[in-house]
Amino acid sequence: MLQLYKSKQNQIMKNKGLKITGIILALLIGGFVLFTLSIDGMVKSGIEESGSELMQTVVKVDAVSISLFSGNGSITGFTVQNPDGFGDEPALYIQEASLKLDIWSLFSDQIIINEVIVKSPKLSFEQKGFGANLKTLNDNMDLSSKGSSETTLIIDYLLIEDGRVEVITDLEKERTTEVSLSQFTLTDIGRDGNNTVKQSVRQVLEPLLQKAMKEAIKSGVTEQIENKINDLLNN
Repeated sequence: MLQLYKSKQNQIMKNKGLKITGIILALLIGGFVLFTLSIDGMVKSGIEESGSELMQTVVKVDAVSISLFSGNGSITGFTVQNPDGFGDEPALYIQEASLKLDIWSLFSDQIIINEVIVKSPKLSFEQKGFGANLKTLNDNMDLSSKGSSETTLIIDYLLIEDGRVEVITDLEKERTTEVSLSQFTLTDIGRDGNNTVKQSVRQVLEPLLQKAMKEAIKSGVTEQIENKINDLLNN
């Protein structure tokens, strides 16, 4: 009887131990999920806040997903709205960008992104009156990228491919055309100095906007329109 009693007690203790272990595992998993979601939310908010302040227009991101194990992630639905005075269509839309980052750098004063791949971005170059939307966004970055920040950003490698530029102009008569944006890469962004997040983002967006504007100029519009657009961009 004593042996049977001890056996039952041992079984009860074992069951309690399994329940406690299960509860601990559930708490750990739940905590990990919440932590992961907080990282995704933190990055999403950072992109939207810094981007909107830098471009002086609304910047939105649909979702951010980052793996805490591998550092691989994706950004979907990145949208830069047109500045005031231009159309309702976004000036820049990226359906998805993949990235690989040093996950622990998110908790330091220097964020390190090892690689960013952007496929099929769509830009809209809109000339209206004496202004052009991408030129306005480019000028906005000149005005807002100054200033200090404790957090710096490094992007080791960036690839942009299969881009498209929609060209909308009201010179002579309103017309729309679309041109391809040739592939280009950027490396060691922010490695030369202590770039703030804004400065590194500007080093990405500025050449992208400028390249889009150059492609817009070569889009097959008449020479008169081409000269007018060149005048707009050089002022």
